Amino acid sequence: MDDAFKNRFTNRAVSPPCCRANLDLNDLRYDWPAGFARFVLEALYALEDLSDSSLAELSEILGTPLRKIWAHY
Repeated sequence: MDDAFKNRFTNRAVSPPCCRANLDLNDLRYDWPAGFARFVLEALYALEDLSDSSLAELSEILGTPLRKIWAHY
């Protein structure tokens, strides 16, 4: 991503460590929702999933759209 940014995304070629294939950033597929963000709101040890209405309410409070992404560590 950093290399693509440096050339203003005119060259989006990547070679992912999983398969070393030559791919375009636009061709990558993710098993789970993914995103690029300026900040993260994180819930540790949550007892239940965040509802769509709660996510919409947080989006409204913050004045920006939010996307729920499950972290895999």
